[in-house]
Amino acid sequence: MNPQIVGLTLNYRDAARTSRCIDSLLADGADAVLVWDNSEDGGASAQALRQHWKDEARVTIEPSARNLGFAVGVNRGIDAIVKRWPRAWIMLINNDAVLHHGALAALDAALRAQPQAVIAYPQVDHGGRVTGSVYYQRVFALLGFDRPWPGSFAYPSGSVLLIAPERINLPLFDEDFFMYGEDVMLGWRLGAERMAFVPQVLAWHEGSASSRNGSWFYETRTAAGHWLLARKLARSPLDRITLLAGRVFGLGARALVRSIRFKNLMPLRACITGWRIARDRSRL
Repeated sequence: MNPQIVGLTLNYRDAARTSRCIDSLLADGADAVLVWDNSEDGGASAQALRQHWKDEARVTIEPSARNLGFAVGVNRGIDAIVKRWPRAWIMLINNDAVLHHGALAALDAALRAQPQAVIAYPQVDHGGRVTGSVYYQRVFALLGFDRPWPGSFAYPSGSVLLIAPERINLPLFDEDFFMYGEDVMLGWRLGAERMAFVPQVLAWHEGSASSRNGSWFYETRTAAGHWLLARKLARSPLDRITLLAGRVFGLGARALVRSIRFKNLMPLRACITGWRIARDRSRL
């Protein structure tokens, strides 16, 4: 028998986008959907979702008293699903994304065809740019979308993942990451042989709807993720020094380019603040 598929998405004060995402999951055949609400607004967002879905027994809203971030929120959502649906596979999808028709069937088939794989992921239309596997260059924190940089490894976008939780020791994501970097770490942890890639465009993703690309939050948390990865991906103390030095150049250049583009110093300041956040979390 094929396992049930339960959708999982995180909500942050955006009932409209989350409801659109839920619609796509149910329309494509998800057996149930669990929404982990990270809104930290006294339950107002969770209540709005409950009211919207009050006549749909397949939708469950789990509110969190505080915003746990993406990695921890996903892990707690997975825990809740595993407890309620012990043998289900989990369709993790960002709340600003929607599945195309047939996505669940294609991802389910890929995961069943590769018993060693923990996750299956597709190509995703990120607002006009189609990506599948992304390649992370360890030393300079460079991303490759079309082909890998030398010294890079593949990782899946965390926006659309079908997960077989029984095939891995949970938690799925490293909880040192608040947002950004946890999907890179997952790719490093799993390796190519434990990830099934489906080379079809099976979802559309708006991208950064909650964090707002170019905002202070986005810039600082992206930088913090890269700085954290310097410790997480290091194979030795010397390698860690190499990765930190590479980021001084790579992230510094990125921040400088973005400061010129935005015509302000915010990205440069965010790069330094991101380093401080990572230092506090990992004692870099």
